[in-house]
Amino acid sequence: MNTIQNTNDLLAFLERQAEQRQDWFGWRQQKLTAITLIHEISARHANTMTPQEIVDFVMRLNQLIYNQIIKPQNKT
Repeated sequence: MNTIQNTNDLLAFLERQAEQRQDWFGWRQQKLTAITLIHEISARHANTMTPQEIVDFVMRLNQLIYNQIIKPQNKT
């Protein structure tokens, strides 16, 4: 079992998963990544962004990560 206590642990876990399987980044991983990003961005930008703005930003960011990095579409 993996114990994730901070962002570095999460990134290390995600890296290990990526090395083991090509289909590793599913819905659960995206959700955990989004929650982690929301907490990190909130800690740094709570004085300039509302909670809804942070969630909206993270949702758009996760979708971009998925579309452009995880499942990029070949443009020919």
